[in-house]
Amino acid sequence: MATAIVAAAFVSGTLGWLVPSEPRRDGVAHIVGPPSRRLLGLGLVAFLGLLAEGAMGDWSAVYLHDALGQSGAAAATGFAAFSLAMAVGRLGGDRLADGLGPRALLRASGAVAAAGLGVALIAGEPRVALAGFAAVGLGIANIIPVTFRSAGRVSDVPAGTALAAVATTGYLGYLAGPPLIGLVAETTSLPLGLGIVSACCALVAVRAGSVPRR
Repeated sequence: MATAIVAAAFVSGTLGWLVPSEPRRDGVAHIVGPPSRRLLGLGLVAFLGLLAEGAMGDWSAVYLHDALGQSGAAAATGFAAFSLAMAVGRLGGDRLADGLGPRALLRASGAVAAAGLGVALIAGEPRVALAGFAAVGLGIANIIPVTFRSAGRVSDVPAGTALAAVATTGYLGYLAGPPLIGLVAETTSLPLGLGIVSACCALVAVRAGSVPRR
């Protein structure tokens, strides 16, 4: 819950700064106002999805090495499993979005990633961890494509402005994820830090209503 509140407040402030509340006129600066509910939801999903992606990219191998005692070579397979699964998910993403619809795909994606990583962290076993990392990669593969496509269709904001705002907010999450996990790992433990990633993916599933059904 705390993660959701902090992320929502951060995203709201960022989008409010990036998106004008009134169209720009010659010689008149943008008037900044609160973003629409739809745009706020998309920004939050992008922030959470890219936070998870950035954190897994930096910490999956570290978890296998430091927490589970794997060698450097074996630990590297964690990132490989995550990356390969994400590539496979991206390749089939358009077909899945057409078949299931963007909202159902986003909900399933967040649930798969959250459950896979959660099981991996609870089990604390290398093979289960590899499967869990692959589940995260497969789950988050289509979060950003679906979110960016939906941002371009927001009716009350120009497509370019909406997409730029959501993308900027999302990549702030990508930059914030790794140091956030490191901070939590330093003060508590790395499994607990990676639990934040699982929570972020679960929140993506909860916020899937931000994208259209079709």
